[in-house]
Amino acid sequence: MGGKGSGNARNPAGKSRTESGEDAAVRNFLEELSQSGHSPRTVAAYRRDLEAFALFLRGRGKPSPSDPGIDRNVALSYLFELEQREYHPRSVLRILSSLRSFYQWLCRERGSSSNPFGDLSGPRRPKTVPAVLSEREMTALLESDQEGSWEGRRDRAMLELFYLTGVRLSELAGLIRGDLSQGLDRIRVRGKGNKERIVPLVGLAREFLLDYLPEGGVSSRDPLFPVLPGGKALSVHQIGRIVRRRVRVSGMGDRGVTPHTFRHSCATHLLDRGMDLRKIQELLGHQSLGTTQKYTHVGLADLRRRYDRIRRKDHPDDDENG
Repeated sequence: MGGKGSGNARNPAGKSRTESGEDAAVRNFLEELSQSGHSPRTVAAYRRDLEAFALFLRGRGKPSPSDPGIDRNVALSYLFELEQREYHPRSVLRILSSLRSFYQWLCRERGSSSNPFGDLSGPRRPKTVPAVLSEREMTALLESDQEGSWEGRRDRAMLELFYLTGVRLSELAGLIRGDLSQGLDRIRVRGKGNKERIVPLVGLAREFLLDYLPEGGVSSRDPLFPVLPGGKALSVHQIGRIVRRRVRVSGMGDRGVTPHTFRHSCATHLLDRGMDLRKIQELLGHQSLGTTQKYTHVGLADLRRRYDRIRRKDHPDDDENG
């Protein structure tokens, strides 16, 4: 009975409100998220997580996520369900974050303090060893394009500075001419929380900056690395494209090299050369020493790989001799 205009309103996924399990509370929560400035992609991710949880609840006789009977035992059951289905730990953590946020909002709406996901901890985030290039590989990448054009000089100066200072990509894109000291031996970097730090400029970074920068007629507010002379600054995405082009030109292929590889490689090479970990922390602008300590794992992993290659070379018959 009824034509296409009858029945329940439909959501963007093409399901009715009843079918998706999106009750009034969920709908209001998502609308509030959207109105508070969250991106459509973020709101869509919350919607998917809540719809999946609603489907789980219906299989257990609960009508919707806003049902008052949903307690910590239900939350634990859902966490167990996700683990049984072998969800990736990062996905589990994201789902728990979505549900925790929804029930925190629901608690405010109801004047309650019982968030079933409030103190529920998910799986530990797997430790990842940052990708790094060896010093020889980094040199090959930096020297892969010897164009004499203005763009070529700009890119070489920018990438040398990127590697030798270990700045973040966003920090690199935000540099202006006034951040450079008069003698080009230091640069001011604005990091997270608008905190400033002074980073030394040494060796090739200084040399290529001298080759790239015009002698005068430039405002201290002008971007250090503009798209065109006198133009606006290169964006993080444009710098990313420059890095990817350099990777292709250098013949490295699919090595997983990203702009962040420059920062990881800088820290690892300084550590390999004996620089104190706290000095590296200060250089990179890390708030916590624990963040910097991940580079010790990189160094050890690389050392193990090198040692393993040496042993295999010196003892080719190890496997056969047991």
